[in-house]
Amino acid sequence: MSLLDTGPETITVYPAGPMNGDGSPSEGAPVTVEGCRIQPQSSTASDSDGYQDATTYRVLRRSLPAGPWARVTWQGRDYTVVGEPSHYRGSRRVAHDVAVIRRR
Repeated sequence: MSLLDTGPETITVYPAGPMNGDGSPSEGAPVTVEGCRIQPQSSTASDSDGYQDATTYRVLRRSLPAGPWARVTWQGRDYTVVGEPSHYRGSRRVAHDVAVIRRR
């Protein structure tokens, strides 16, 4: 069994739906995704007072139903998918999806 199949994290993905009248995407039905691996990617802190850090994480899974503008809930916090998720399609053993998420 691969590490891509047995991750310890569970996330909820709210895919971006069709555009609203104001030009923003609506949210689709939530999808619970088990078996994810989540790794910190980068963290930047602002010089101003308060908690204004921008930490991004990589979400790895064999298949990930997330796209740009999707909302992800992980450990009780909301995140936004940054850009288009990457789809690595090598052999069947190593094929996986990677999405970068940033806290809202």
